[in-house]
This record gives sequence, C-alpha cells and structure tokens, in this order.
Amino acid sequence: MEVSQTHDCIDRRTEKLATADRPFHFLDSGLSNVYLVGIRYFVCECGSIVAEVPAIKQLMRLLARDLIESPKPLSGEEVRFLRKRLGKKATDFAQNLGLEPETLSRMENGKQAISEQSDKLIRLLYAISCDDRELLERVRKLVRPLLAAWSERSGAGSNLAPRIVKKIDDQEWIDIAA
Repeated sequence: MEVSQTHDCIDRRTEKLATADRPFHFLDSGLSNVYLVGIRYFVCECGSIVAEVPAIKQLMRLLARDLIESPKPLSGEEVRFLRKRLGKKATDFAQNLGLEPETLSRMENGKQAISEQSDKLIRLLYAISCDDRELLERVRKLVRPLLAAWSERSGAGSNLAPRIVKKIDDQEWIDIAA
C-alpha cells in the first residue's frame, strides 16, 4: 500500500481515525515499528493512503529522543533514521564516527552488527548535533556521572594533568597558579 501526502482521488476516499485497536502504521517516518493513534487518514479507491500527521517535526524529534534514550541497542534502520534527522550524508556521518562509508552502509542495512562502542558514539553524536535542547540536557545529566565513575575505576585521579585555573581581570581572562 502506498502512503502519500497528496493524491488525485480526493473525491473517492474514505476517512478513518487511527485508534489504539487499529493504529496507523507510519512508514514515512523511516522506521518500521512506528504506529500512531489519534490521527486522521484517508483510504482511496485505488488503495493509496493519505495521512494527516500534525506537528510532524515534533513527532520526529520525539521519535529520535526515544531511540537515543532506549536501553536497547540501535538497529541499522534506527541509525539511518538518526543520520537522516541530522541531514547528514552517509559519507560525512561515517567520517564523524571514524568509520569507513562501507561499514556504515553495512550497519544501516543490517548486514553488520553495530558494536556497543559505535552505538554509544552514534547516540552521543546525534544528541550533541541535533537541535533538541531537552535531549542534550538529559544526555549531559547521564554522561557526567558515567565519566566520573569511569575516572574513579581507571584510577585516573593520580594521572590527571595539573588543574588549569583562570581569573577575570579587567574583562580579560588570565592564568593563575593552581
């Protein structure tokens, strides 16, 4: 079945409402597991479906946030969704992740497993690159204790570089001894 935003058989279509019992399968999101409730959609005689999805930018932002915050590993489809949400070409996104474009392609197509390290980096890259301030703040709150725990576990406290301390003096920052 084709889902379309505009269609010619406007006069020969049936209006439907997506309910909890019969949700609308929102394939246009780019994710195969997204179903919507409460939206109107129209089924044309030819079999085409035209959906009215309100506040679509907010919906897509919330879908991305759900993926970033999910405890489950990302799927290739979800990686592609996040990349496209950032408006990144595959080659640029792969470069940002330190991957070969072919590796990213295999990951997005489900032909290569996504390592835990890549999964975390993809989530972090999305969170710091997107325009979702609430998500960024949530990630900051999660990352700070993780970094602190990591530093404690690795014994990094004894190997830390000397503290760098700055002081404002007459509208100019200057170094002072730590």
